[in-house]
Amino acid sequence: MIRSEKAVSEVLGMVMVLSIMIIVIGSIMIVGVPAIESAKSRAKMDVAMNSFLSLQNDIEEVVRGPIWVRDPKSTNVKLGPSRETEFELMGGTLSVLPNTTNITCIPSNCSENASNFTIIIPPSNITYTSDQEEIVYENGAVIRKYESGAPLMVSDPLISIYDTGDGKNITISIHVISINGTLSSTGGDGKAWVETRPKYYNQTIPNPISPNSNITNITIYSKYPEAWKKFFDKKLSEAGLNDINQPCTSSTQNRYYINRTDSKLEVQICGKESTGAKDIFLSVYESRLDIGVR
Repeated sequence: MIRSEKAVSEVLGMVMVLSIMIIVIGSIMIVGVPAIESAKSRAKMDVAMNSFLSLQNDIEEVVRGPIWVRDPKSTNVKLGPSRETEFELMGGTLSVLPNTTNITCIPSNCSENASNFTIIIPPSNITYTSDQEEIVYENGAVIRKYESGAPLMVSDPLISIYDTGDGKNITISIHVISINGTLSSTGGDGKAWVETRPKYYNQTIPNPISPNSNITNITIYSKYPEAWKKFFDKKLSEAGLNDINQPCTSSTQNRYYINRTDSKLEVQICGKESTGAKDIFLSVYESRLDIGVR
């Protein structure tokens, strides 16, 4: 009887080659394809973020240099300069959440005789959503929410907080950006354009020549209060203030207190002095913008 192991070896070799191919293809499907899709999604959101940074720049150009002209169709209406920002939708959705409420200043519309001010900023934003990620323009800031992890403020709002240099006073300048218009959204694979035009500009608290506040309260309604908390923590610590776990009192100095909920952030700034004297240069401005998406 003649025995040959050559045919058996060929079969075993073929089985081994097929097994290796199956393992390689399976590895690509399990690891490679999700990695490729993740990279594509990340690149798409990077493109969207660049569009939001352009939008932020366009809005700042509008609100910092309003040049009003008279509407030729009406003798009572004035028009400001407009900007148009292009967005690649790339299968995502671009939406606008306006508000109809101006900022609130307590007490008595921020009377000059007061020293303890409360500024309440209502919610309004422009949001791009794709899969489980979001990029938001909110009150002058650009915030990015990744699929996992905490939201990140990638570009700051028009809010300045700094020590005046003498170690005794703090300057706080707040420029609120309110979005006017109608609740709207658009999506698909084409392009969208966001038109920005100023509706009005108001000096709620003009730039003071001497300190006008001893305690300043700021309330911001936001979908991402955590990102706003990080912003204020950074700004206030750079101004020489320390975080405390309780609200300010008349004797508190060099401190601030932050309370965060799911929908808003409350910031209380105590100032530098412990005598209750006014030691904060506070100025507040509001620009309301007409926003249209097409």
